[in-house]
Amino acid sequence: MNKSVYLIANSTKHGSSSVLDRACSVIRSFDCEPRVFDQPEELFSHSAKFPPDLAVVIGGDGTVLRAVTHAVSSKTDELVPILGINYGKIGFFSETDIDGFERAFSKFLAGEYRIERASMLKAEVENDGGFVCLNDFMIAKKGFSSVAHVEVLIDGCSMGMVHADGVIVSSATGSTGYSISAGGPIVAPGLDVIIVTPICPHSLTVRPTVASFDSKITVLTHSECVLHSDGAQLIQLGEGSVLNVSKSEHSIGFVRIGERNIFKLIREKLA
Repeated sequence: MNKSVYLIANSTKHGSSSVLDRACSVIRSFDCEPRVFDQPEELFSHSAKFPPDLAVVIGGDGTVLRAVTHAVSSKTDELVPILGINYGKIGFFSETDIDGFERAFSKFLAGEYRIERASMLKAEVENDGGFVCLNDFMIAKKGFSSVAHVEVLIDGCSMGMVHADGVIVSSATGSTGYSISAGGPIVAPGLDVIIVTPICPHSLTVRPTVASFDSKITVLTHSECVLHSDGAQLIQLGEGSVLNVSKSEHSIGFVRIGERNIFKLIREKLA
């Protein structure tokens, strides 16, 4: 069964090359030909012209998030399904480790899998175009000793001023990312929402808020801030900036073998 499989590994992690070699050996044992790329942008740029049946990402959650960013920017009509091999600390996005990859890949070839579709968010800033994230956008204070002063509106209705280290605007997928560490809620699978989570607010009345996925979240900056997307710094936001966050037309598909209990994953990985 000759399936086209592209692979990318986080080369900065010690031992990742041996994990990559093992994964390639497994793929070849099923008469499929792996193709390895050095950078995620190379993989998904090539995918736009010659789409594979599967993209295997080896690393932690950060590696997967970077891969997703490049998958979206490749502007393909249909995003390649991703199967993650965890070689990081947590691995929420990954489906298996290298020891379980042979079983997972055989299930994929047999069609015994499902695609878990993860919705994404987009952010638009005046004069700076648009950005897309899978987990979250963070509007953070500019310096360590400073405070972010922002006003947050949901569908035009003001939540009031927020004086804090920053504000996280996350997707349902991102509820188990930075948001949960800042006191945000866990979102049950199958529910698309947008979560607004303040980071260390200077008021006990400012609480995490869950909005409809069709909502528009507007953040008005009353101080200099920095915009981050999935952990990567994007741009500086000057005082008086207007940031709008809403659902993106993009989504990404993860290959899942069997059922996933998100609550069990949280207990195991964040204990």
